[in-house]
Amino acid sequence: MNVVDTAKEQVKHLVEVVTDKVTDAATTESRIQAITIGRPRADIVRLFQDAELLAEVVGDFAEVHSAGQGRLRWTFLFDGGAAWDCVIVVEDDIRVRFVDVHPERTAELTLDFRDAPNDLGTEVTARVSSPAPGALTGALAYKALYRARAVLLTGEAPTIKYNPSARDSQR
Repeated sequence: MNVVDTAKEQVKHLVEVVTDKVTDAATTESRIQAITIGRPRADIVRLFQDAELLAEVVGDFAEVHSAGQGRLRWTFLFDGGAAWDCVIVVEDDIRVRFVDVHPERTAELTLDFRDAPNDLGTEVTARVSSPAPGALTGALAYKALYRARAVLLTGEAPTIKYNPSARDSQR
């Protein structure tokens, strides 16, 4: 084997190693978003356990229905109506986890709660681990947190439905 062939084999091996690591990182990496909500933890934890309120929060991109005791069914309005069944796991008032009902799947949404400085409410940190692309899940996680804050502070989610801008909107 000459020098060029040896270099090609080394580059090929390096590309395989790097792409394997990128693929592994993409499937296990979680996206993180955070927001401060000027409400007590108990109110925020209650919102994320209530299927009706949660449906209002994620109404632009998903429908949420109760699927029995401690279970939710999310039906996404994009991607052909893909569905996700999850179990709600509440860990005191510090964490709420939405875990896939199938243990072999890695999709999970974790919400961590802690007191905001200077009694300004509660800091909510969302960690999304899913097979969807990071930009998609990161943007949707932030949108859900933003809308949850609006529902908790004003009683309704922001909408342009009645905006006379002539743009279509479902909400």
